[in-house]
Amino acid sequence: MDAKVTIPARVETPFNLQEWIDKHLPQALGAVGNKEVFKGSDFIFQIIKGPNARNDFHIDPFDEIFYQIKGHIFVHYIDENGKEQQVRINEGDTFLLPKNMFHSPRRPPGSIGLVIERPRKADELDGAAWFCPSCSTLLHKVEFWCADIEVGIKEVIQAFNANEDLRTCKKCGAVLPDPTKIKHWE
Repeated sequence: MDAKVTIPARVETPFNLQEWIDKHLPQALGAVGNKEVFKGSDFIFQIIKGPNARNDFHIDPFDEIFYQIKGHIFVHYIDENGKEQQVRINEGDTFLLPKNMFHSPRRPPGSIGLVIERPRKADELDGAAWFCPSCSTLLHKVEFWCADIEVGIKEVIQAFNANEDLRTCKKCGAVLPDPTKIKHWE
C-alpha cells in the first residue's frame, strides 16, 4: 500500500528567536498583545511582551504551554472551588495550564513570554469571563471562535471593557474597572 506524502514547498532556515523578538515586537502591544511567530503552523507559537492590562479570564479548549523568556508573570486562575488563585512563572520556568481552565495572564513591564497553543477548528470555541472584584460573582461570559489569536480575544475584551453595564455586578453593584484605565505595575 503506497502512502501519499506531501512535501512542503520549502523548508525555512533556523533563526535566532531574540533577534525575531527585537525586530517584530520591539515594544509591548498594549492591554492584550501577542505576536504569532509561525503563522499558519499546526501550532500557535506566540511571543507576548509585558506590560499588559487584563482582568478577563480566558478559557482555552486546549492545554497551553507557557515558557518565561525574560522576567516573570502571574497567571491568575479559578480553582475547582471557584476561588481565584495565582501562580508565578519566573524567568526560565515552563508551565502547563490545563484546558478549559479560567485563566488570566498578567505581565509586568519588560517581561517576555512564549505561549504555545493549538489552532482552533471552526467548532472549537474559546471563552472569556469576568468576575466581580467584590463578591466574585460571574459578571459576563462569552464564547467565540478565535480564527486569529492576535485579534480574536482582543476584540472580545475591548467590547466588554467598553460596556460599563456588563462590568457592573447585578448582585452587589460593584463595577469591575476597565483595566486599560488603571495603572497596574506602579
